[in-house]
Amino acid sequence: MIDVKNLTISYGLNSVAVRNVNFKAESGNILSFIGPNGSGKSSLIKGILGLVQPVSGTIEFHGKDSSSHTIGYMPQTPRFPLNIKVKELISFFKKLEPVDETRFQNLLNVLDLGHHMEKKIGSLSGGTKQKISILQCFSSEKDMYVIDEPTASLDPYISNLLKTLLLEKKKEGSLVIFSTHILTELQELADRFLLLSEGTILIDDSPEEFLKKNNKVNLDQALMNFWNEEYKTKK
Repeated sequence: MIDVKNLTISYGLNSVAVRNVNFKAESGNILSFIGPNGSGKSSLIKGILGLVQPVSGTIEFHGKDSSSHTIGYMPQTPRFPLNIKVKELISFFKKLEPVDETRFQNLLNVLDLGHHMEKKIGSLSGGTKQKISILQCFSSEKDMYVIDEPTASLDPYISNLLKTLLLEKKKEGSLVIFSTHILTELQELADRFLLLSEGTILIDDSPEEFLKKNNKVNLDQALMNFWNEEYKTKK
């Protein structure tokens, strides 16, 4: 379980990215962050990963800080050293943490990465780099998986594979957090979603309940209705 209390993240006096955010999420669930660019999704993810220090508030995992739990992370854009070979990068990953060799070999085959081993990272397409990121993220067991824009740059086959992996991790009891702009992806995967705007949470609900409340059949329509109502209220 993750418990975020009164979290504020700022990059300067006039640049508050996350404002007094509070939420909890249980293990064995998939939680999604959505919102426009600049809404605070990336900063919230960085806070969860420990990549930025909050101005105030806490992030706890089962009542403890993040240092006592393992987190798998897959960024929207992988940033690997460009002048090393794929096999060298994978060897480095394996030295950093224990790898389930059976799981690793299965993923390597499914992702069709075997014939890229002698290639340098800089010569690979964005989609192939994402495949390596999937391999690195899911080759060992983690308490939580944090995925930023998970299907960016992926072809439909690998996109479907990644969704299957996320659902498997949920079934195994891990907490999965992912951000997305693709609302059909949110409906497919998420047990619950947070809509962020200007660093605050506007909606914390399940896709099904949110659709019922708005009497809509898809999230595009429901969210458009929500935004219009918000705009009218402010006016």
